[in-house]
Amino acid sequence: MVVNKHGSFYMRSGWGTKIIRAVEADDMIFTPSKEQDAIDNVGLGRIMIKALRYWSEAMQLTEEEKTQGGIKLIPEPIYDEIKQYDLYFQRQGSLLLMHRNLALNKENATAWYWMFNEYSANSFTKTQFVEGFHAYLAVNGMKIKKDAVEKEFNCLKNTYIGDSNFDKKSIMDEDTYPFLAPLKILQTKGKTIIEKRLLTEKEIPLEILIYAIAMDNFIASKNGNQVNIDRLMEGKNQVGKYFNLKYSRLLDMLMEAENKKYINLNNNFGNRFIEFNGYDYKSLIKKYYTDKER
Repeated sequence: MVVNKHGSFYMRSGWGTKIIRAVEADDMIFTPSKEQDAIDNVGLGRIMIKALRYWSEAMQLTEEEKTQGGIKLIPEPIYDEIKQYDLYFQRQGSLLLMHRNLALNKENATAWYWMFNEYSANSFTKTQFVEGFHAYLAVNGMKIKKDAVEKEFNCLKNTYIGDSNFDKKSIMDEDTYPFLAPLKILQTKGKTIIEKRLLTEKEIPLEILIYAIAMDNFIASKNGNQVNIDRLMEGKNQVGKYFNLKYSRLLDMLMEAENKKYINLNNNFGNRFIEFNGYDYKSLIKKYYTDKER
């Protein structure tokens, strides 16, 4: 578990593109001995470069490999898809995938994992978040000052929520706009309350949803097994939690997925299940980006 490894620099709109371009130019770019090269080539300050390295791994765009020459960044499969089809992270599906990766990353994005998997409240204040997350860390053997937890709250909030007066379409520099703000999965209510907003069917591309379900239940999807829909809604590391879905909306989307032959739906003694049918679920990412119907 980690806290504040981002140096309080939240993930910003242009940074996903900067990560990919930096890695394409030099996959050893974040080696500490190359810090000045990174500053010159990426165009960010020293602390921001460290934050960029953190976000690249936390969002699972890359993983780090220690070599004799330093730290090598190995692109994850989603990196290659985004590099080819959505380098500027303009598609809703790309942002949803990055949000998902943060929410599943208990080790390197602990606050995101806790917020979208462990913390049951749908609305909360900063104080409530800090108290709850501080207690969670303590129970898991991590002693940390509340000031540090407050910084983590600020970073998480600022990754999703921008200034209400901020208009992304009219600015010259996107590097201050929250990377995940277009999702609107977190929103403010009044001056002190933050709410988790329920996403609608139109906001979650079907291929992204089914890909996520299959990867979250990888063994079941690989073996053609069934998964209870209640698990998809209520289980940790499942779409119902991190996409904040209503049961009825999820069921509607699963019915559409069955019509497209991505899955089968079964009803056994009142319990509803999805059955994986051997579809190549990893191919859904490319299908999402290349489908001409979109």
